[in-house]
Amino acid sequence: MFTLGWQVFRRHVTDVLDPARVRHAAVWSGVAAVVALVGMAVLEARVDWTGTTPVRSVVAMVLLALGVGLLTFACIPTWQPPDPSTTINGRQVRPSWQLAARGATQLYVQRRPVPVLPEHRDIVRTDTVLLRRGLIGMLARVAPLLGSGLVAVLGAFVLGAASGFHVLAIAAYTVGLSEYFVRIGRSERARVAAESLEPAPETPARPTS
Repeated sequence: MFTLGWQVFRRHVTDVLDPARVRHAAVWSGVAAVVALVGMAVLEARVDWTGTTPVRSVVAMVLLALGVGLLTFACIPTWQPPDPSTTINGRQVRPSWQLAARGATQLYVQRRPVPVLPEHRDIVRTDTVLLRRGLIGMLARVAPLLGSGLVAVLGAFVLGAASGFHVLAIAAYTVGLSEYFVRIGRSERARVAAESLEPAPETPARPTS
């Protein structure tokens, strides 16, 4: 499921994220990282704030500056501009609100696949697309935040201000991002299964007397 989720993520990430906004965020995060690195280097030259060897100081400052850059990236909006169809009274329906797919759909995105019932075909087709968009959007926000925390803890570890336990803890959270890809893969599996079904026959309307 992870491999399928990764493939779907790569194929549909631009449906959720605006490439221009991503580039904008990348530029500003780079600027923030450089400013942070220069500031720490100047401070180190004046007051020796790291209190360790030159090699450790450089490694720690680079890691901390990278953390600042990733944090900046996470704070800058990268979503696609709202489509009119995703707004209610002019306000956007956030994809993150759509993570709670309907109960009929939740049945088919579990670990063990369940055959999609014909009467659930349209519901599953609709909800899995919304679920996919929401998960991709969450990944785009959570991944840089966790990456920022990971490199910051590594920098603190190099300086002796954090223990190996802290590194392992934040690393475990970062590895947990793989669950997002697994869920994307499961939603795609359910969507494909629903697409393969014939539309359920319409129930003829009862004549009114």
